[in-house]
Amino acid sequence: MFLWQSVNVPISFLILGSRWGLGANVLTLLTLLGSLTLHGPFSMAQLADWLTVSLTLTITTYVSYLIMTFIEGNLLTHEQDQGRLRAARQDALTMVYGRGAIEEELERAMNHSRQHNTPMSVIVTDIDHFKSVNDLYGHATGDDVLRAVAKRLRRAVGSGGGMVGRWGGEEFIVLLPGLAKPEALVVAERLRREISGQPLADLEITASFGVASYRGANDTADQLFGRADQAMYEAKNLGRNAVR
Repeated sequence: MFLWQSVNVPISFLILGSRWGLGANVLTLLTLLGSLTLHGPFSMAQLADWLTVSLTLTITTYVSYLIMTFIEGNLLTHEQDQGRLRAARQDALTMVYGRGAIEEELERAMNHSRQHNTPMSVIVTDIDHFKSVNDLYGHATGDDVLRAVAKRLRRAVGSGGGMVGRWGGEEFIVLLPGLAKPEALVVAERLRREISGQPLADLEITASFGVASYRGANDTADQLFGRADQAMYEAKNLGRNAVR
């Protein structure tokens, strides 16, 4: 009986959790109390056995409850910490990397290219005429456009190792570790078609793209981004909805 108590009470808490586990074991205690009332009188030996079992169940239940609430509290804290970490790295509106996180990934990708002498490229894209969308249709529609563009960028980049981040406002950045500029230009053109090929409600959405690639050990993240950003503005100046 003692072995049964010591094993089954903790198992009930593991299966049911602290709240329902406590309820189940309190119900067991009440059942034992009811049996004493309904089936008495007992001999002194039987009463001693009943008290021993009840005391064992009470102590085991209490200890198991304390342990389970401690475990649940730590799990909740861990989940909250993970949630805050994800929120810190993720842009809340578009669900792609946020500015700080994508900057870290850019530095990491450049360090990898520097150490292993491998190519990498960056695409900077800016939604065309986005200010007019906000002015004419409101910021809620502007937010819908940002979410749609981010989703299309993620879909077009796929699972080949590319990373999409929101740099700020209507500007996004795509990191392409392992790709040299000719390959990155192909990806950028695919992204351009993905965005312009599907209207959002009644809005024709386009974007301009600039591509730059890692130039070697002396290249920096700021320089690489600056070249891609400059190329993107060249695409804007040449009529928008283009890749440069």
